Amino acid sequence: MPARNVQLTATLTSDGTPVSGKTISFYYRVSGTTTWTSAGTGTTDANGNATVTVSLTVPQTYDFRAEFAGDADYEASYAEVLNYKVKAKTAITLTATPQ
Repeated sequence: MPARNVQLTATLTSDGTPVSGKTISFYYRVSGTTTWTSAGTGTTDANGNATVTVSLTVPQTYDFRAEFAGDADYEASYAEVLNYKVKAKTAITLTATPQ
């Protein structure tokens, strides 16, 4: 089966204000399974965004999770996207032949 890169982006805020310089852990799993696999970590930028890219087997339906562990100033939080279908890329070629 082919693989496809998927970019995951999480945004960390506190009362609507972006939180920068914090580590976000990203995970994925095939939907319907119970074991999460690490997709890596990212550090939030000035807009509160952290991003990682993961290579996944396609076509397949996945669950994604982003976690902030919390620290002395901010409580822990997480977000999930469930049952996201990652499709295989396609290409089409067209030729024209005069008759």
